[in-house]
Amino acid sequence: MSLYTSLKYFFPVRLFIVHLKFNMVLVSFWVVLFGFVLKWWGNNFGVPLLFLDPEYLGKVDFFSYLVLGACCGAFIMAFQIASYIVNSHRFPFLASVSRPFVKYTVNNFAIPFTFICTYIISAFGFQDHFETSTKTDILLNISGFVLGALFFYILSLTYFFTVSKDIFRLFGIDILQKSDKKKTRRVQLKGNIWKRVSEKDKLDDVEHVETYISGVSVVRARDTAHYDKDLIRSVFKQNHKVAAIFELGVVIAMILLGLFRDIPLFMIPAAGSIFLSMTMFLMLASAFHTWLKGWSVPVLILLALGLNYLSGYEFFGKRNRAYGLMYDSGNAVIPDSMLYDKQKRIQNEKDNKNGLESLENWKRRAHSVKGKKPTLIFLNVSGGGLKSALWTVHALQEADKACGGNLFKNTKLITGSSGGMIGAAYYRELFLEALTDTSLDIYSKQYCDNVAKDLLNPVGFALAVNDVFFRFQKVSISGQSYWRDRAFEFEKTLHENTFGVMDKAVSSYTENEFKSSIPTMVFSPTVINDGRRLLISAQPISYLTFTPSKTGTILKSMPEDIEFSRFFKEQGADSLRLSTAIRMSATFPYILPSVSLPSEPILEVMDAGFRDNYGIKTSLRYLYHFRKWIAQNTERVVFLQIRENHKSYDLKTPNKKTIFELISSPLGNVYENMFRIQDYQHDELIMYSDAWFKGRVEYIELDLNPPSNPSDEIISMNFHLTSLEKKKVMDAINAPENKAAIARLRNILSR
Repeated sequence: MSLYTSLKYFFPVRLFIVHLKFNMVLVSFWVVLFGFVLKWWGNNFGVPLLFLDPEYLGKVDFFSYLVLGACCGAFIMAFQIASYIVNSHRFPFLASVSRPFVKYTVNNFAIPFTFICTYIISAFGFQDHFETSTKTDILLNISGFVLGALFFYILSLTYFFTVSKDIFRLFGIDILQKSDKKKTRRVQLKGNIWKRVSEKDKLDDVEHVETYISGVSVVRARDTAHYDKDLIRSVFKQNHKVAAIFELGVVIAMILLGLFRDIPLFMIPAAGSIFLSMTMFLMLASAFHTWLKGWSVPVLILLALGLNYLSGYEFFGKRNRAYGLMYDSGNAVIPDSMLYDKQKRIQNEKDNKNGLESLENWKRRAHSVKGKKPTLIFLNVSGGGLKSALWTVHALQEADKACGGNLFKNTKLITGSSGGMIGAAYYRELFLEALTDTSLDIYSKQYCDNVAKDLLNPVGFALAVNDVFFRFQKVSISGQSYWRDRAFEFEKTLHENTFGVMDKAVSSYTENEFKSSIPTMVFSPTVINDGRRLLISAQPISYLTFTPSKTGTILKSMPEDIEFSRFFKEQGADSLRLSTAIRMSATFPYILPSVSLPSEPILEVMDAGFRDNYGIKTSLRYLYHFRKWIAQNTERVVFLQIRENHKSYDLKTPNKKTIFELISSPLGNVYENMFRIQDYQHDELIMYSDAWFKGRVEYIELDLNPPSNPSDEIISMNFHLTSLEKKKVMDAINAPENKAAIARLRNILSR
């Protein structure tokens, strides 16, 4: 037999070919995992970091990799089970070997082994480049992954080794050999290769195998054509039942992890929970194949369509809710036009008076040089996940320190989105506490460390073990009951990381904002229904939503903004949690669920960055409304922008385009340039402001990624930061552009 023929009919090779020919559903799971560990996709959501930088009990170490490896071992075993269930009938010789499933897994090593090797190389390279661990520590950590995978895999094989049976042990096959041989005939497969086939089995889809791995040696496969087909099926069915027990064990494990997630020991690395979730999907696919055979794909499609339809109903979909709001006291009615009637105009006038009084309070408290009016500062912070949260806190610390603690005294309004608003809200709370606790050092690095702590792992864990399958737990917040999901885990972890200082209602800041002890914050999440903005603030701000139509024309303006506190007053708007307002402004698609509000029709909101990533639009509207007072009572207005990226042009002119690029580029490039498009619009609005504002306006930017350090590729836009990423964020303040910006700000406030 030639080497080519030997390899062609070698069991591991036949298995690999069978997977590619018949089992693309199973292979697709591996394609997804390879894509994660090789960082082909999921980078915007931080998924590769969950695999390459796993966190367990607050640390990335040997034990976190050990747990992740065990979960990977569970997935590999599930793959072996699913593959065995789907393919065992193609290899009838397995029924004649001792412990057929064990033999099958030993020979079905190609894909799992390649993945393990790929993971080791990727994890080592990632840790060596992005973390500060030594190579010895990295090797120790990765050895934990390998040991975890081997431990679970060997433990599972021991179970199958004990209960798996072959045709000889199950039926005492010797008594059948003579009679069955008479019912068979030899058929030519190829060349000089022949096989004895039963008359009733000759049309079966059988893969020919000459040799397979058994222990540490390669042995020839036994001919099973003379065995009764039903007996062979009985052996495989017996092993299928054994596999079902393993599947049930994984389901129970997932339920237990969800039930006891408050116990830190059960909060496994999020990537581990992804492995377990994919394990369940894999086993579900194999179960459908076993039960339905050729009908499995149509039934799965119908099931997916049915689940999609049912998910539209509250009893099934379990939509995420805003914590603090009441959902059983009737829905707020949102009129289609949203146009202001006479009563709303009256309310607008009341809010305008309140805003002017607050500005007078600001004027009395703001720092100013003797004989001059104070400088009014609008703080605009950009989205960008945890890197923006850390950058905002650090930039505010350094800028405020350089200005002698006067930065926040002169800041009247804070707007922005996502991570930037997390950092700004945290620093504002520290500033508020420092007003009564003089021992509090708001410039301490500890606060940067706090806000930089991981938020992605608990969110990913909840998504995998709870939101996809078993959302049956509820939590009580402000006297209301809500489903416990990844949104709750996000807020819970945020409070734990920041020691609960922001665990309060938005309305708890009403008095301090009115007195201008602290800046007013306006959150502006995007309404998914029609693209409007939902303005959330502790202050009455109907004047920011009022768009009067020009007299004498038939054109009627469409109000763009909805004032949260007024429209949801009867639903307990005053009880909305600050962390929920933050989350609504930072609801990055898929990572966090969109929030459904108690209204008719139901409003759903998500990340503020889709409409105003930098908060410029809200600040300019505030300036426009109070333009006369501000021009008369301030020396100048400063728009201080804390950005995660500087303004730049990136004209992409590829030399050639593939068909897929031609199809995707029209919409893909627009989405990719969304924030740059906002910069164009904001610059235009700023240009127009020169015509209607009679005061002096200056713009100062603190950029995480300034022109002198243009590469931002290593900092991901999600809720997890590596050691190198944290260092890069902290070092960005020393960029020449940022030093110059802080010096300019200090100079403005001192003259």
